[in-house]
Amino acid sequence: MAVEIKIDGMKCEGCATTVKERFESIEGVTNVTVDREAKKAVVDSSRPIEELEFSNALAETKFTVVK
Repeated sequence: MAVEIKIDGMKCEGCATTVKERFESIEGVTNVTVDREAKKAVVDSSRPIEELEFSNALAETKFTVVK
């Protein structure tokens, strides 16, 4: 299943890489595609993932999940 997550704070490719790595660390995530210019990530997973899990994955970074 795929979900689109809007993200605030990404300004460069390094930012996008950090978001990708953080989301890939979530259990059940199988693929992450980050579009820095569109300020979003598309996350494929083998299980439903709550929005809070994405927010927690970005804790202690300058990025936030936009509701």
